[in-house]
Amino acid sequence: MAFENNTNLGRVDTILKTLRLIEKSAASNRATDAQIRAVLAPLLEALARYRAANDAPENTSPVATLEDTLTAGQRAALHLADRASTRDLIAALLGRLEAQQARIDTTDNGRAS
Repeated sequence: MAFENNTNLGRVDTILKTLRLIEKSAASNRATDAQIRAVLAPLLEALARYRAANDAPENTSPVATLEDTLTAGQRAALHLADRASTRDLIAALLGRLEAQQARIDTTDNGRAS
C-alpha cells in the first residue's frame, strides 16, 4: 500500500482544518503572533524535520538559539515570565523555594540538617 493514499491525505486535511480553527480562535481572541507561535510551537517542531533544506527561510541562522533547545512547557514558562511583573516573578520564585524546602523536610522525615 502506498504511503500517499486517501487516508493519509485525509489526515493532512484534518490537520489543516484544525489549524484554521486555531487561527480563527486567535483572531477572535486578538492573539499576538508571539502567542500563536507559542501555542503552535510543538507542531512546528514536529514538522521542522520534514522541511527540505532549500525551503528554509532566508533570514534564519543555522545556529540554534536558546528557544530551539527548550521544551514546549519551558517556552511557555519563558513567554509568561517575559510578561510578568517583578513582583509576580519574586512571588513565584519564593513559592517554588518553599515547596522545595517542604519536599526536603519531608524527605528528611523532619530531621534537622
